[in-house]
Amino acid sequence: MQARIEQFRGWMESQGIDVSVLLKPHDVLYLSGSAPVCSGLLIFRHSPPVQVCIWLDGAEVKRNSSFAQVAGYRFPESSMAEKMANLIQKSLDSLYTIGIEKDYITARFLETLQGSFPRVTFVSITRALDEMRAVKTPQEILFLKKATVMADAGMKAAWAAVKPGVTEIDIAAEAEYAMRKAGSEGLAFGTMVASGPRTLLAHPYASRRKIGKKDVVVIDLGAKYRGYSSDLCRTTFTGKPSVEQKQFLKILLQAQKSAFQTARPGVSSGQVYAAAEKTLAAGGYDRYLPSDIGYGSGLRQSEFFPVILKKGQDILQPSMVVALFQTTAYRRRIGGIRVEDQIVIRPKGYEKLSQFPQPLFD
Repeated sequence: MQARIEQFRGWMESQGIDVSVLLKPHDVLYLSGSAPVCSGLLIFRHSPPVQVCIWLDGAEVKRNSSFAQVAGYRFPESSMAEKMANLIQKSLDSLYTIGIEKDYITARFLETLQGSFPRVTFVSITRALDEMRAVKTPQEILFLKKATVMADAGMKAAWAAVKPGVTEIDIAAEAEYAMRKAGSEGLAFGTMVASGPRTLLAHPYASRRKIGKKDVVVIDLGAKYRGYSSDLCRTTFTGKPSVEQKQFLKILLQAQKSAFQTARPGVSSGQVYAAAEKTLAAGGYDRYLPSDIGYGSGLRQSEFFPVILKKGQDILQPSMVVALFQTTAYRRRIGGIRVEDQIVIRPKGYEKLSQFPQPLFD
């Protein structure tokens, strides 16, 4: 953790940031090792960092955090924003720039800081943290592999539960129970089970819809281990799939493999996208492909660096973890057939994490 803090401090130095306020649980966990609800971090450029939490959690945070200094606040008499502002005032004689996660901080929290420091400039720190988190240590990859084993167990249970008459929620329940029994700390994201026309939705969380006799069924799920998130998606059918459905599933898997084989150090995210697009074009499906097909993975199942984007410029590096395809080529006639896996970018190729197969239904 100390190496991460020093790396982030080095970036703060280059940007002239005096103190950074971190509230996003994934960033808090990444830099401190502990991220209970209602906690955050103050990273000072030249002073020891401080973790701030609700006072009842103080002893637990001290046991689990890598930070030597932990400060508690009493709610509702005070707030985390007020506590942080007070700590900043005590630690810094002069203050010019505060780093914040502009994609996460609330208006109320920001107003408290602005009221305490009316002449300070607030700058975004999100991109720097996203790029730091993108390259994984061997331990982080191990955690992701463990989370994937749990996701495989969940997919196996979900797959067995698919049959006409059961609801999407029934299938999700079996998957979630299996992942918990396998050791998952919780869900990486809300379990998605989509059948019939619901497969065309962007985020089809399991509903009360009953599975039909001739439905496409898409299952997208993830487990968590030590905060790290797996992400796995598979497609099945309750009846015999059509020739076009089988053809598309086959081409989709070929496109995914083309993207994986292109994903290596030094390659841009746009090149990975182009490889998938070219393969899909052989079947005439490229025109249905969205502009984004994958994201980095780690503490979130979908992170924001790198993004596998049409003409994307993010450059892949060894030990990045990427999930493909998080979106697919949607056609109403055949349904939103999807397949997704996480891979580790290795020096000379890639390593796929999931072991659960995607049948071709030949």
